[in-house]
Amino acid sequence: MHILTVRSTLPDMGPGTQPLVIARELRSRGDTVSFATSGGAYTDTVRAADFPVHIIPELAPDRHRLGAVVRAVAALRRLIVAENPDVIHGHNAAATILAVTAARLAGKRIPAVTSVRGVEERDTHQWRNKIWKRTPGVLLAVCEKTRDRLLSFGVPDDRISVTYNGVDLARFQPESVDGAVQRQALGLTGKIVVGTTGAFTGSPAQGGPSKGQHILVKAVAQLKDRHPDLAVLLVGDGKTRSMVEDLARDLGCADRVVFAGRRFDVPEMLSAMDIYCLASISGEFFPNSIIEAMSMGLPWVGSDIAGLSELTADGEAGQVTPIGDVAALAANLDRLAGDADLRASRGARARNEVEQRLSIEHVCDRIVSAYLQAGVPENIARETSPHVI
Repeated sequence: MHILTVRSTLPDMGPGTQPLVIARELRSRGDTVSFATSGGAYTDTVRAADFPVHIIPELAPDRHRLGAVVRAVAALRRLIVAENPDVIHGHNAAATILAVTAARLAGKRIPAVTSVRGVEERDTHQWRNKIWKRTPGVLLAVCEKTRDRLLSFGVPDDRISVTYNGVDLARFQPESVDGAVQRQALGLTGKIVVGTTGAFTGSPAQGGPSKGQHILVKAVAQLKDRHPDLAVLLVGDGKTRSMVEDLARDLGCADRVVFAGRRFDVPEMLSAMDIYCLASISGEFFPNSIIEAMSMGLPWVGSDIAGLSELTADGEAGQVTPIGDVAALAANLDRLAGDADLRASRGARARNEVEQRLSIEHVCDRIVSAYLQAGVPENIARETSPHVI
C-alpha cells in the first residue's frame, strides 16, 4: 500500500512528529509512505528517516490565497500522477482538501483520511470549524472528545474513526535509561521530581503558558514546606519561559525549579522524573507528551482537558484536575510525592495502558481500518496488514 502523507507544515512538536511515527510503523509492515509539505523544522528529520519529502511551498497555511492554492493543487496533481498512491492521509483539513482536489483533476478518486488533532476553540472563530464537514473522506479523531466535537459540527458518525495518538515503545523503555545519571546531570539527585515537557507557548494576556508550567510552579510552591525534597523539571523553551522564571523567584521556589531548555532526548528527560504533570490551560486534545510519560512508567496529573480523562479510570494511572485549579493540582501532587508505592503502582498501570491501547502498532491497526473504511480495497491492505482485515 502506498500512502501519500500531506501536511501544511512539519513542526518539531506533537502534530508534526506523529506523522513520522505512523509512517515508520507502516513502512515496517511493508507499506511505502511519501510526504508532501511546505517544509518546517521537522522536515530534515523525516528525510533523515529515508522518506521521500516533496516540498510544495504553497501548502503553507499563510499562503492560501487563490494563486497559491492553484499552484499547490497543480503541484499535488503532478505528484499524484507520478506516485499513484492508494490513499491520501492528510494531517490537517486544508491539506487533505487540496490533495483530493488535485487527485480528482488528475482523473483519480483516491480514498482519503484526515487526522484531527485539534479544532478551533475560540468563540469568535467557530466559523473555521465548518471545514470539517466539508473535508472529504474519513476523519481520524485522536480521542472520544474530538469525535464528540466533530459530531457537533455536523460530521456524520460513519465518517469518524477514533484512532488516538500512538507511541513507539521501542524508543520509550524505562529500563533502557539510567534516571540517576540524568538526575545527577540536572542537579536533581535525591529529589522527588515532578516534571513536564513542552514549549512555553501562549502569553501573559492569555493567562500564561498554554501548557500550564506556571500552574505547576504555583502548586509546588504551596508544597515546599510539606515536601522540602520536591523539585520541578521543566523541559522546553519559548516566549513565556521568562514569565515562569520570574514567577518561581517571586514565589521563593526558584532553587527547586530546573529549566532544562529545549531537548530532543525525551526518554532521558522523562527518566529523571518521578511524576509527570501536564497542567495545560488550553490547546490540547490528546497530547503525545502524556502517553510518552506513561510509556516510561510515570504516574501523572493533568488538567481535565479533552481526552486526558480517557487515559485513566478512577485514578488508576493518573488523575485529572480542573483547569487552572492550583489547589487541586497541589493536593494530587502532595499525595503522590508522599507515597512511593502509589507512584509505582500508578506508573505500572500507565505503562500497561499504553502497551494495551496506545502503542503505535495498535494505533496503526486502527488507521488501516480507517483506510478500509475510506475505500482502500481489502486486497491492497491485506498485503501488509492482513490481521486488520
